[in-house]
Amino acid sequence: MSIAKEAAAFFRSERAFHRLFVEMKRKYESLGRVGGTVSLQSFSDEEREAIAAFFGKDVSRVSLIAFEKQLGQTRFAGVGLVELLEQYFGAPLVSNKERRQAEAEERGRFFARLAEKHHWFEAVCGQRFVQTAYETDRDGLEAAVGLVGAALGYFPLPSYMRLPLFAQQVAGDPHAFDLSTLPGRLLLSALQATVPGDWDMASVESVNELLQSVGLLREDILNFVTCANILAETKDGPHPVFSAAWEANTALNMPLRDVLSLVRARPAHGGTVYIVENAGVFSTLLDTRAPLVSTNGQMNLATMKLLDLLASSGAKLYYSGDFDPEGLAMAERLQERYGQAVTLWRFSVEDYRAANPVVDLTPERLAKLASVTSTPLQPLKEEMAETKKAGYQEAIIGRLTEDING
Repeated sequence: MSIAKEAAAFFRSERAFHRLFVEMKRKYESLGRVGGTVSLQSFSDEEREAIAAFFGKDVSRVSLIAFEKQLGQTRFAGVGLVELLEQYFGAPLVSNKERRQAEAEERGRFFARLAEKHHWFEAVCGQRFVQTAYETDRDGLEAAVGLVGAALGYFPLPSYMRLPLFAQQVAGDPHAFDLSTLPGRLLLSALQATVPGDWDMASVESVNELLQSVGLLREDILNFVTCANILAETKDGPHPVFSAAWEANTALNMPLRDVLSLVRARPAHGGTVYIVENAGVFSTLLDTRAPLVSTNGQMNLATMKLLDLLASSGAKLYYSGDFDPEGLAMAERLQERYGQAVTLWRFSVEDYRAANPVVDLTPERLAKLASVTSTPLQPLKEEMAETKKAGYQEAIIGRLTEDING
């Protein structure tokens, strides 16, 4: 047996030294060298007595350099502290800096290997959820990347397919690409990196549009547009349901599945479509028999697809929403998407005051106003930021009705 192994065996037999050895190992890993001290304040009496016997005196702190020097005064002379600790713990000592460097190099090799096989991965590997997946389950991450790589080979799909059916076809599991799963999040990130466009992954409508751009439908039945007095056509001619609803002045909740089959849409009469944010306002305005669309709080893909067709027909789009940060943000998104085809309807400061805003806006909601940059919305934005209160379009329903009736 070598002298270092003999020394390690001796100290392992003296259990009162174990805690000191653990702390000296930790100190070496922190500093990357023999140095620093270990406080004995929390050590037991038995542990302090054993250490005092080793040094020949009471000590309150143990210097690693002093321990190595004292070791040289014993029958284990010639054994360094690093060698002793490595024999004691049965593994080489590695500093925290060296360990982090080795881990970073291993991580780099792992990501480089995946990026070489799946070129899109290079653009998404820096995202936090990917890094977290590597730390918690790198085998699972590699499997998910491979699954997404296989999925990308199918795009663009020759015809629309629902996401669960696509997942079943690719992975044998209809929930494989649910957007709450790692493969689902990776698929979205891969599409964001490879499909041209400015995609906002925090926006539900933007996510749905991104999926639809490659032929995937996240939901095509419960994703519907609420409208009235709109006429539409498929490639086979006029859509009978739209026509019948117009004749009966009946509201339609038309699923995305059916909206995607349309090739044209237009107001049933006149050249204007009135878009409102809230279903209650829509229902009230239905009595005017005006062409109407309700966003029901937030824009979804079915609504945007119908509005796309209406804008393409040359229809004028008038939008009225709530006087709150979310309502202004939606108005701005419509402006960005439809340009001069959309007119902001009753978004003046005077209309805001007429709505008698009394609902307090939290600092978090007020902060959303900073993202509203549309020039026509600036006066209202500034007034809202000053009053810190929200108003709602139900309060100006009379003005909306007068506008439609002329």
